[in-house]
Amino acid sequence: MLLFPLIFSTDSYGQVISYNDFKSVIPILQKEDFKGAFDRTSKLQSTTQNDSSDLHGIITYMNLFSSAGMVTHDQMTHADYFKNAKKYIGHRLVMSSHPCIYSSATGYNSLQFVTIDGELIGKTIATNNAKTTIICFEYFTYTDQINPSEFIGKNVRCGGTLNSVEVNPTNSKVWISRLYIGNAFVRAL
Repeated sequence: MLLFPLIFSTDSYGQVISYNDFKSVIPILQKEDFKGAFDRTSKLQSTTQNDSSDLHGIITYMNLFSSAGMVTHDQMTHADYFKNAKKYIGHRLVMSSHPCIYSSATGYNSLQFVTIDGELIGKTIATNNAKTTIICFEYFTYTDQINPSEFIGKNVRCGGTLNSVEVNPTNSKVWISRLYIGNAFVRAL
């Protein structure tokens, strides 16, 4: 009898996120039901702590994105968002897929390669559906050499390790957060 709770507990933390788990969150986010997406991804996070798959990284990102979205709907404060986000520092994130566009173009919800202080980085400005609020600025620092021309005009997915999080210091809703991702990758889909 004493072993049953131990076995049950081990199994719940040994689970991995399935493709169906991931797919179940997409319609919630598309409706911008940020609280519903946050609740769903939080539950998935709590039962799959040892999962290192890309799907887990996507769910982690969805959790960060939805909690920032909650700030825009007055369902979470900036301070509570930061408290949630900082627990993922050092964790792997896999972002939403976006088109990759030229750095000279203007675009939201798309990846651009820019050079800052002589270093090539990726930058995404993730917004709400109406593009009235920037939910996350995402900055990607790559360890491998990247040739931007291989990705321009393609849909891509970026990810890496969350190094730090910055929250809007004025608590404005014009933009909510900045995510700095190191050891980043970019993949054409």
